[in-house]
Amino acid sequence: MKYEVSQRLKVGMVGLMHRNFTGDQIGQYNRSVKELKALQDKLDFDFYFVKDGIITDDQAWEAKRQLEEQNVDFVLVQNSAFASGTIIQILTKMNAYIGLWAIPEPTKSGALPFNSFCGMNMNASIIGEYLKEYNIPFKWFYGNVKDELFIERFKVTVKALRAVKNLKAARVALIGGIANGFDNQYFDERKIEKIFGTKIYRNHEFAEIKDRALSYNLNEIKDIIIQVEQDSCSIAPLAKEAMEKNARVVKALMDFKKEYGYDAIALNCWPKFRKEMEMVACAAVGRLNYEGIVTACEGDIYGLMTMLVMRYMTDCPTLLLDLSDFDETDESILLWHCGIGCNNLAYEGKVWLAPHCNPSAMPGRGMVQAAPVAEMVFAPQKATISRFTREGEAMFLLTGEFKTPEKPSFDGSRGWLSNLKFNTLPIKVRDLVNTIMVQKMQHHYAFASGDLSEELMEIAAWLGIKPLKKVEYANYLQRDFLL
Repeated sequence: MKYEVSQRLKVGMVGLMHRNFTGDQIGQYNRSVKELKALQDKLDFDFYFVKDGIITDDQAWEAKRQLEEQNVDFVLVQNSAFASGTIIQILTKMNAYIGLWAIPEPTKSGALPFNSFCGMNMNASIIGEYLKEYNIPFKWFYGNVKDELFIERFKVTVKALRAVKNLKAARVALIGGIANGFDNQYFDERKIEKIFGTKIYRNHEFAEIKDRALSYNLNEIKDIIIQVEQDSCSIAPLAKEAMEKNARVVKALMDFKKEYGYDAIALNCWPKFRKEMEMVACAAVGRLNYEGIVTACEGDIYGLMTMLVMRYMTDCPTLLLDLSDFDETDESILLWHCGIGCNNLAYEGKVWLAPHCNPSAMPGRGMVQAAPVAEMVFAPQKATISRFTREGEAMFLLTGEFKTPEKPSFDGSRGWLSNLKFNTLPIKVRDLVNTIMVQKMQHHYAFASGDLSEELMEIAAWLGIKPLKKVEYANYLQRDFLL
């Protein structure tokens, strides 16, 4: 289901001008304003512009005031002509991301009409040299709005910064803490808030969900049971027995999210549900993500953060997966998890409910199976596999395609990913595996349908997050301090 992004991006625009250049600066600026206005609904942003061209410092201060009054998130600074270098120093004092924009010269000979690119070049170097202590990120743009060089770069920026804006305002819950033994998922909520702006609420106990789930009468959960059954191509007997408990957990987490106003939930699903409710929550997690409630398994906050930022950019569910096998014969990796299937990601739309593939030791009962899990094989599709790591200071980024649903794989939610690219560049499986091990990546990876690599690379750049470096395979020991 479509994920409702709560906040649209606010894009502002100013035009820098100079009396010494003879080109139609106002005409060019007004053309750009008109063309950007036409994109608002298509690209889902709000647009504000400063009506008059900026020539003097006083005009720059007034433009800054107007844009701040509108709380713009991103400001396109168009060099409608070469302009004084003092102006960019004023505009970069805004609490907004900056885009520097140059336009083509309308003629190829005679008097230089705008000297626009040179003006943008100077502003970039002022930010990088004179203002270097402020560490101000910016993105450059060139061309008229309909030109491929401008519009393709602008689309990526709008998508990326809308995700950043919503992530900054997000409220995330951790229920029951991190899964037992998964200490590689440790997080410091202060660092998350500093880098992403996201607020983490980590003090919710598992009992809050258990008690809420057990409080419903059958009428309150029957619609969920019916819908899950309708969406399942088959249901194993043990899974059938667990359908009521599964629906109770789904409703409990839906109501919990609504009551507290959370944007996403990290759930300690293992082993608490087995021990305290004699079930597994895998199918419930899959259902919640299918319904647009971003939910991560095993209390993984950084996995959840990555799922959430990608969910802001796609209408399909995002999921948390393990990398469970690799195959050098066809340069593919197996992405898998217990059973968090979603019909709109599954091959032929088929999801089936089954017992968990691994039984669990229960006191006095030996090894006992639990259910339900929602199994599926990924449909052929492009995919993005990513994770914020190293306390949010780095990012793992992989893209590829699920192309062979018929290839043998393990029980659960799974698919073989090939045509691999790491940080947008092709990578061999052996180098990928070596990179993961040498860079000490966590074993959870966030999945999103489609190729979001450009948007994630841009998000990382705006937030000062470093993409992890590829480490080519070697027979000798490699350690990250050598990178």
